Amino acid sequence: MQPDPLLDHRSETLLAVAKTGSLTAAAKLLFVTQPAVSQQLNAWEKELGFKLLDHQGKKVALTPGAKRLVDYLTFLRNENQKMLAELKIQTAPLRLGSTLSIGSFLLPQVLAKMIEQDWPVTTQIGNTQTLLSQIQRGELDAALVEGDFDHRHFVWETIGQEKFALFGSRQLKAAVNLENLFDYPLLVREPGSGTRQILEKWLQGHGSSLADFKQVIEIGSPNAIIELLKDGVGISFMYQALVEDELAAGQLFEWKLNGLAIEHALYLVTAQNSFFKNQRHQLARICRQLNESGWQAKISR
Repeated sequence: MQPDPLLDHRSETLLAVAKTGSLTAAAKLLFVTQPAVSQQLNAWEKELGFKLLDHQGKKVALTPGAKRLVDYLTFLRNENQKMLAELKIQTAPLRLGSTLSIGSFLLPQVLAKMIEQDWPVTTQIGNTQTLLSQIQRGELDAALVEGDFDHRHFVWETIGQEKFALFGSRQLKAAVNLENLFDYPLLVREPGSGTRQILEKWLQGHGSSLADFKQVIEIGSPNAIIELLKDGVGISFMYQALVEDELAAGQLFEWKLNGLAIEHALYLVTAQNSFFKNQRHQLARICRQLNESGWQAKISR
């Protein structure tokens, strides 16, 4: 484990114990003796005023307080690496995450703008829950998400609004009620997906849930869901931007559902106290400009 020059030896020791789950293994990793590891952590416990380790025979377990401290130190380590790279005038790539849905209609244009501006970037695709966890651990600098999340734990900017609706492969002449849909196979994203969170919250607000549907099929890819819809398999709730081409070609149709009128926000999210503040504003401005110019018409999957 490469030491962080901005973290002291006690922090490195606790991180090593968290990584290995053993005082002996941590000592080997740090090239020190096992008694030295114990002595450092015992002294730190007294200074902090709370226990770090629970001893279980030859094994040790982190206390709840130690787990929170390890999460914070891991975040600091990642932020330190980025700051040191900047101080050394090394242009560190922006580590940008995106949900699958946003990755299908907005991310390609964002990347094109960043490349035009010679802005180094690496990308990662995941669901909202996974991306937010990676931001908290310092593994991502920012993420484009559309699901609901606790705004108190992050710094965020709204970058646009997108219509969330119901789609199927045949055209309906009139609006339907929710209970009329329960016999249709419902194609949904996996738990943790932003679109699934939005759907489940809406269903709950209407006294219903996924359990009311006769058949619910979980699919981790919005593109796979769209292909199944085109083949006449089931119905699905998603962002209209994902199916603009299919709607224009008459391959899919919006099903008007009584009580469903959702324009959901899209967000650019970063960690609190991140060094990414100036870059966040710049990236959010790019996203909003694309929104205002109508990104839906410019992306073809």
